[in-house]
Amino acid sequence: MSKTRLSEHFNQCLISKKYESKGNATIAITALLLLQGTMVLPAQAASAAKTGQRILMIEMTPALCSLQPTRARMRQCLEGYSLTVSGLDMGYGERCGRGSEPRLTPLQLKVVNRIMPDTTVRTQAWQRYGICSPLSASNYFRQITNYAGDLKLPSELNTGNSYTVLKSRFVGQMTRLNSGMSADSVDLICQAGARRQMVLTDVHVCYEGSAFGTCSNVVDNCGSKFIISGGK
Repeated sequence: MSKTRLSEHFNQCLISKKYESKGNATIAITALLLLQGTMVLPAQAASAAKTGQRILMIEMTPALCSLQPTRARMRQCLEGYSLTVSGLDMGYGERCGRGSEPRLTPLQLKVVNRIMPDTTVRTQAWQRYGICSPLSASNYFRQITNYAGDLKLPSELNTGNSYTVLKSRFVGQMTRLNSGMSADSVDLICQAGARRQMVLTDVHVCYEGSAFGTCSNVVDNCGSKFIISGGK
């Protein structure tokens, strides 16, 4: 299994605007690339159990666009994004108040747009998690792009094709690509698709400060194998 750095992956999404293979690129999220109205996060999504643990939440866009038709008009669905970031749980609690819109400079917004293209997603991630933390909006989203920029994911997530994969193989690939990551640093979330087969919809990566950590309150409902949907 080849690797792709998330930032390179999202640059590819911006250029192609469709699902297609990019060979043996290395995916990193910085330039990595839900709903009109109210954002829906996975009902069983893991939450940071204590201050200090952080959870970067990555969505498998083709799967969610297919499984949840209400997302069909979202930019990432219309333009063929393979991955998007839905938020960063900082471990300080959730929904500390409605708060205000996150204020970012035009340059930072341009960077964040590549991984969180939907305005509602950005706003609700900030209001759900960021406001609870001591960080400003600028620093909160900088944390997201920093984590995303260093994270590597298997390039099969960016080919535009669909695969049935073993969970052990997928997690093993992630731990090999990311130094210091263990199997306990990753929480995989699936939904039942056609023929009741499990489809990967979310990858949660857990951190302790700047290092990979151990996920608490995991969902891990994908079973021993699942489908990676590429939109085809």
